[in-house]
Amino acid sequence: MKPRPTVERVWYAYLAAVLVVAATATDGFVPSADRWAHLGVHVGVFAAVLGVHQVVRRRSAAAARWWRVALAIGGLPVVFSAMGWLLPAVHPEPYEFLWCTVDRAWFGGDVGVLVQRWFAPWMAEVLQLVYACFYAVPIVAGIGVLRRRGGAEFDRAVLALVGGFLASYLGYLLVPTLGPKVVLAFPTRIEGLWACETVRAWIDAAEHNEWDCFPSGHTMLTVTSLLLLWRWNRRWFSWLLLPALLLIASTMLLRYHWAIDVVVGALLAWPCLRLCDWLADRDGWPRVTPA
Repeated sequence: MKPRPTVERVWYAYLAAVLVVAATATDGFVPSADRWAHLGVHVGVFAAVLGVHQVVRRRSAAAARWWRVALAIGGLPVVFSAMGWLLPAVHPEPYEFLWCTVDRAWFGGDVGVLVQRWFAPWMAEVLQLVYACFYAVPIVAGIGVLRRRGGAEFDRAVLALVGGFLASYLGYLLVPTLGPKVVLAFPTRIEGLWACETVRAWIDAAEHNEWDCFPSGHTMLTVTSLLLLWRWNRRWFSWLLLPALLLIASTMLLRYHWAIDVVVGALLAWPCLRLCDWLADRDGWPRVTPA
């Protein structure tokens, strides 16, 4: 029996959840043009998922594989950015101030202020560049799985990564949260050496969605990527471990995330991965074994 289209079902579930929230959200003010733009983006992504679904039904697993990858690369950033049109209408409480209180309870102050005592410009430079390379981490993990094991494991890795990204986006719907760099007035700026300020400006300009803190998708997907490599390519795991840890640290030290965002993102990675494993097994995907 041909495996069922699990990845596409995950997409359908996500799009349905977002559109239900969009249809019922009443808090805050969102211009009608933004609501229509949000709807148009998701209808377009739904059409793309439907197209990939047809490829999965009619063609081989190898052919469908690369259509799924293309959908992930193109669709995930699009639906993430489109959240910026919706989340102002589903922001019933200022969760960021709750998480700020947690940070201060844990560390005795704001992390972004405390680290300024020892945060050298070269450290800011390195961490900003590492943070900017976030999307490379799941791509490297996927390539590492494909090179070491093959198509069946790679397909499961794609399912886990797509599921992880979309699960983190649903977290923004449940707990839309602004980051420290948006909420707090810091006494000093983070200064790098050469490209730090430019890279930060590029990231800020490209990020239409500012309510993307809880959970930390950077942390959740970085941990998921490490888990996939630990499972199927431990040599690449060793190479990626240090950059991945620096990336997770950068989310707080560069004032993008609260500490609780990072903790919850890390804790959600394993359950989400196991849920994707269960879905693949239930839907008749080829069985695989660890490295």
